[in-house]
Amino acid sequence: LPDEIRRSLNTLQQELAQSGADIKWVEPQHLHVTLKFLGEVTDEQRRAVERLLGDMARGETAFTLGLDRVGAFPSLSSPRVVWVGLGEGKERAVRVAERIEESCGSLGLPKEDRPFAAHVTLGRVRTPRRGAELVRVLRECAWRAPAPWPVMALTLYQSVLGSVGPTYRMLAEAPLKSG
Repeated sequence: LPDEIRRSLNTLQQELAQSGADIKWVEPQHLHVTLKFLGEVTDEQRRAVERLLGDMARGETAFTLGLDRVGAFPSLSSPRVVWVGLGEGKERAVRVAERIEESCGSLGLPKEDRPFAAHVTLGRVRTPRRGAELVRVLRECAWRAPAPWPVMALTLYQSVLGSVGPTYRMLAEAPLKSG
């Protein structure tokens, strides 16, 4: 995500944090859109995924993506994960995610049980403390999505869990065709 999008989402996180709810917020530099979570993969599988992304990117043109509204899984009235959904360009992101899912299945990687949910995770609720206040703040949130941005590449990241949370390392980037 571009820096200005991360800043806007961080402002939203700060607004929602005023609820006092027990939430582990995603660090602004780690905010992202996940098209496919791979889990543990071998070096051979990783190289195959890199090739797959390169092949896909050559067949996809760059597109514009925007954010939409604040939401929560499983619901606003019972939040466990707080997120922002995708708006403009969502259909393209979903299509790319579905193609990645299908192609990864052919590599022997496990398929997702649930359909793709186009979103950026803001935080995960740790305990029910001040949950009612969080629900109220989520429902009354006045945040406005920033302007959409161009998506120019598909990126493969490695997530490394540590004592302070995950860190992400870019493994490969596949530029989309200019459109």
